[in-house]
Amino acid sequence: MTSQELINEIFNKLDEWRFLPAYQLERRVDIFFALYLKEIIKKRFKEEIELIIPEFPVRIGNLYKNKRLDNPNLSFKIDYVGVCKESDKVFLIELKTDDGSRREKQDWYLEMAQKNNIVDLVDGILDIYKATSSKKKYDNLISLLTKINWIDKKTMTNISHDSEIIILYIQPTAKDSGKNIVTFNNIIEYLSEHEDDFTKRFIQSLKKWINNPNE
Repeated sequence: MTSQELINEIFNKLDEWRFLPAYQLERRVDIFFALYLKEIIKKRFKEEIELIIPEFPVRIGNLYKNKRLDNPNLSFKIDYVGVCKESDKVFLIELKTDDGSRREKQDWYLEMAQKNNIVDLVDGILDIYKATSSKKKYDNLISLLTKINWIDKKTMTNISHDSEIIILYIQPTAKDSGKNIVTFNNIIEYLSEHEDDFTKRFIQSLKKWINNPNE
């Protein structure tokens, strides 16, 4: 197969399989959206993202501060956290490939993470680190957070400060006008000047993914 044929085969399968009952498209395509996140944020918000962290863990115990939990060190994951160091802004980004998959509880988690802000979120990561058996992966996360001066890895201390936090949803349509939403049509517009084969084929699928697979 040529490179173009392989690209087409990948997206053809995604286009087809998203109609199957147990297939979760957003789990397979999150890396494709991640490739363009910096450009999306730059064009929508005029902000420069320095670092993108996928599946950012937020400690449940830090959200339910006044509730006794069996395991407060469990976490929910934010699809992407984008850090704009120069403007001191942080984007909490949630990807949805189906408008119907938005959940009120997930919205609440994001809103609480926004309210608690960066210092609290980093405290939560350090608490999870102390409790987890997956030390190696959290070491890697902490190394990333050291680069943006949120953690001092040598002393394992929180040296972050609170920033302006923006919640952003990437989803097929602007179904909820009360939220910050980048639609797939927005992304198609932002990427329209790209001439590479991969982006052109991605745009073709984005046009199809706007339509709800359950309708």
